[in-house]
Amino acid sequence: MDLHHNLYYSYRGSATSDVDRDRQLENNLTKALMNTLSLGGEEVWQPFIRSLGVENPKDTMFLLQRRDLLSSPAASKKLRVLLGISRHKSHCQLDENERDAYESVPDAWIYGNGFAILVECKVCGDFTTGQMGAHIARLVVNGSPRPKVILKTWAEIHDFFYRLSPKLQISSTQLLVSQFVQFLEYSGMSGFTGFRREHFEYFLLHDDEDSRLWVLNQINEVATLLLNTLRKFSTSYDGFEIGKLKRTDEYCWVAFGPKDQKYRQFTHQTIAFGANGLRIFINAELKAATDRVKAVTAQCQGRLLKALLNLHRFEDYSLELDERVQQQASIHKYIPKIKIHSSTLAESTTREVAWQPFCQLVDHLPLFELRIERLISPSVLLKNDNDSRTGGIQYIEEILKRNHAVVALLNEAADQ
Repeated sequence: MDLHHNLYYSYRGSATSDVDRDRQLENNLTKALMNTLSLGGEEVWQPFIRSLGVENPKDTMFLLQRRDLLSSPAASKKLRVLLGISRHKSHCQLDENERDAYESVPDAWIYGNGFAILVECKVCGDFTTGQMGAHIARLVVNGSPRPKVILKTWAEIHDFFYRLSPKLQISSTQLLVSQFVQFLEYSGMSGFTGFRREHFEYFLLHDDEDSRLWVLNQINEVATLLLNTLRKFSTSYDGFEIGKLKRTDEYCWVAFGPKDQKYRQFTHQTIAFGANGLRIFINAELKAATDRVKAVTAQCQGRLLKALLNLHRFEDYSLELDERVQQQASIHKYIPKIKIHSSTLAESTTREVAWQPFCQLVDHLPLFELRIERLISPSVLLKNDNDSRTGGIQYIEEILKRNHAVVALLNEAADQ
């Protein structure tokens, strides 16, 4: 993956601070939007401007970083719009009577015959009432009505151009728009829009810092979507933790459960991105969690086996048990003890041969790690997303839903 093959993406440099990088990205996003509209021509700017309530835009022009229009004041236009674009949904309470001490300097203008659109863009944080109040004041003169205010997210801008792209007739215009759509995705402004090979190939190629940040942002977006689903199953899912993704790491994990790392004390659900796909697993590792596993296997083996058989009916998995041998205070060595394919449990002729040794090992080992794991290949996730942009996420959600029945059972002793 090379982000810099994109027409709009720029080298930002690793030495700059996060604030400088965000400011640079904010400027580049604004410039990319204006260039896409102006260079794309009427086929692009007509539907975009109409979506903002301007019914018949004509003679449209574009400006960057200007206090006002070149010809006449924007406030003199019949139709005036303040368009704010931010990364997340804005909660800014607009008040034209509250203004920043500094004069309003819009990020961009879109204007034409009878209309003016003042554009203010954000990458981090929300709009301030002072800044937006100053922009509103710039669009008002001699007691004229307040301008129309439209607040959008970059994800909504992405969705607009994503849907527009297939309708474009000119190939060069379609290329321009598709590159802008890709730029929003690479910049982390689009949210998660489906699985792609780059999510997994990164762990083979270990590309530059920009690629690492893009992958990390995408994993965070996926985790946020999945957490919202998990919360429907149980109130115990109130947070997630993402592993530190270093450039040399072969995978990146996300663990779901009680927040503030309390999930480690329970059996919980984890996903891990890697070159060979997405691992989705139930795991118990710390003693508080594995003691509950011991209690469940001792007191209700039948219920646990039934839950595991139900899990197999949806898709195969592996049941794995490693012994944890303490070497230093917080360092353990993991020794594989048993690995059972779920089909072995499903077949009556082999069930007891595998199940009883597993239960005996759980009872015998003082410290262990339990994993109930599936590996979903990139091709499966990509195929689901070909059918629907969210098909891959829905497939994972279904697995997490079925996993939860086992998680709840293995944590049952916590409530006793």
